[in-house]
Amino acid sequence: MEVPKRERLEEFFRRLLAAPGVGSFDEALEQLSTILDAVEDELSGAENVPQDWQSDQRLYPPQKDSLRVVPEHPRVRRFRNRRHSTYIGENGSVEIVSLSGRVEVRKPGRDGRGVWELD
Repeated sequence: MEVPKRERLEEFFRRLLAAPGVGSFDEALEQLSTILDAVEDELSGAENVPQDWQSDQRLYPPQKDSLRVVPEHPRVRRFRNRRHSTYIGENGSVEIVSLSGRVEVRKPGRDGRGVWELD
């Protein structure tokens, strides 16, 4: 049975925040992707078919083609998703912000610093 998308997002946020901090951009992206895929495998009722992202109601991790630089913060990268932006610092920090500007998740890297504390 499919769990509503907002509840799946909340579970993803909970698991991401509960996971240990990581020390690099690549580790953060891998952790985020692994956790989101696990939540969606368990709760969405949809198969993992990324090319169906517009129609299958499954949440997918950030994709490399949506990666953007953040000019005023060279140690941070941004993934633009459908309804939010995911910022990942080179230290493994993560911040997920809705398009309305609401911070959904703020997770420091292993070094204790957040996304915007790297400069």
